[in-house]
Amino acid sequence: PSEGNKSTATPAPSDKPVIVPGETKTPAAGTEIKSKKGDTYKVTDTSGKTAEVELTKSAAKKKAKTVVIPQTVKIDGVNYKVTSIAKKAFAGNKNLKTVVIGADIEKIGAKAFYKCSNLKTVTIQTTKLTAKSVGAKAFAKIHKKAVVKVPKAKKAAYKKWLKKRGIGGKQKIAGK
Repeated sequence: PSEGNKSTATPAPSDKPVIVPGETKTPAAGTEIKSKKGDTYKVTDTSGKTAEVELTKSAAKKKAKTVVIPQTVKIDGVNYKVTSIAKKAFAGNKNLKTVVIGADIEKIGAKAFYKCSNLKTVTIQTTKLTAKSVGAKAFAKIHKKAVVKVPKAKKAAYKKWLKKRGIGGKQKIAGK
């Protein structure tokens, strides 16, 4: 037998994490993963009981009229808590009319919904947002008569910083 036969040699181990379909191991922070719907998420934190992810790109980005950003998402048998929306995640989507932001969202990136000119209804279920956790122009240039529904207990606080993030003029901020 020849020792130089490369077909039987074992490949050198790779340092990159490989996600095998059906595997239930939580990937490392920074790893991009896709849901069955085709949404792209980035793992942001694996230290807690439930790993956290950021929605980076919606599969329905250009076609959907309604988008619901869930509290949790299950990918390859692993449950993830959706805690943030990446910058420019939905920017420029002319078809988007309604968005529901889940109760666990803690951060919305800059220009996340920028120039979604037909976005008329935004329902914010989370009470975890602050002026610092919502990026610049996150809601700028959405429909001029848009209504943003926010938790009643947070209406005054949210109203202050939503105006700085693009909600103003004839747009309304309502408590729910």
